[in-house]
Amino acid sequence: MQIFRRLGIEGCPFKDVLCTLGKMPMSTKEYRFPWQLLPVILDGISILDVPSLEVKTMEGATSFIQAYGYNPSDPKDIELIWKYVEDAVLFIEKTLQDAEYPKVPEHLRTRDAMKDVRRLILLASSKDNPDQLWACAILRVAHVLIHLAHDPRLRYFAHAQNQILGRLDDHLYVDSSTGSIYLGKKEEGGGIKLLFFKKKDRKDREREIVKMLHKAESTVEVIYDRIGFRLVTETKFDAMRAVRLMINKNIISTPSVRPSRSRNWLIDVEKLKTETERIITAIKKGANKERFDISKYIRRMERRIALKRKHGSLLNPQTSEHYRAIQFTCRELVKIPNPLYQAYSLTKEQLEHVPGGSQIFHEIYPQPVPSHEYIFFPYEIQIMDVKSYADSIFGKSNHEEYRKKQLEVARNRVFGRGRS
Repeated sequence: MQIFRRLGIEGCPFKDVLCTLGKMPMSTKEYRFPWQLLPVILDGISILDVPSLEVKTMEGATSFIQAYGYNPSDPKDIELIWKYVEDAVLFIEKTLQDAEYPKVPEHLRTRDAMKDVRRLILLASSKDNPDQLWACAILRVAHVLIHLAHDPRLRYFAHAQNQILGRLDDHLYVDSSTGSIYLGKKEEGGGIKLLFFKKKDRKDREREIVKMLHKAESTVEVIYDRIGFRLVTETKFDAMRAVRLMINKNIISTPSVRPSRSRNWLIDVEKLKTETERIITAIKKGANKERFDISKYIRRMERRIALKRKHGSLLNPQTSEHYRAIQFTCRELVKIPNPLYQAYSLTKEQLEHVPGGSQIFHEIYPQPVPSHEYIFFPYEIQIMDVKSYADSIFGKSNHEEYRKKQLEVARNRVFGRGRS
């Protein structure tokens, strides 16, 4: 009772609650719940993993579309929805190429056959209808296509790419005599030879769709590697030197590294600490000895610092346990010219010499328009030694096998396999 009084509630509210419950109507409707959809709200299940929708009427389908963000009364919005539906049909048949379901039924392939896009939503809710599987498959892929098409980050892609990769370019040097690429200058303590270097551009659309379909969280936010780069060094120790140089030269902003995306499947850091301390001690003791050879210490360190334990990835189960790399995601604060600023400046200039122009200007623009906008854009960095890189192409962790696993997971998910 004291607790209720502190909350400003007089008496015992449970009595009123029980009275209310006792007066609930006899209609069975009050005791039915959307059991298929509740896990999306309560358990964090993706909508792609829901076996069916629970929309029973055309009015319900209209409301469903409105809640999604489109206006069913706007012909342009309906045109957009049909575009994603038809693209989804093509993707299912071309990319997923499922042996069990090779072709979408003719009466579900086009708007001419279906007439009303709301029918797809109703079919996706009709559990006893054989078309329910196909309707769900089409809607799952269309959902991903819509997310990709409306990703606001794409507007800033070119600016982000130039800014992020440009900073790295400032620290890449080519040996004119050999053509070899180095990260950092030798005279500045860098000069790390790169056996392979690749700037990662935006994935093609098909790969992005597969990636989103196979991820537990199927939104554009899970795509972190539209921009990035991969560095392949001669040794594991050089891989760590590359990390050090990126930190020391501020090629990356360490406060903007995304903690949950950092993976070290290459180096045993504790052993690296031990071995580097031994080398430092050896250098101090042997610096004045004529026959002192540092190379044997380096070779021993290289053998010992390799991370030998197998690993798994909760974020990406398709990653091979044999895959070896240092991989992390940064967020770049990208500065982008504001397209509205030119109109703002021009209007201000034209109204400056007009009587009452200042008042008119402030009515048009109550707040100043900034010359630039800022957005955090993610990018991914992978660093490997040459042995690990070779294994990622030809060995147990090769990338083609990884892609096949991704595609298989996406295929099974779209067709609802593995779910009741």
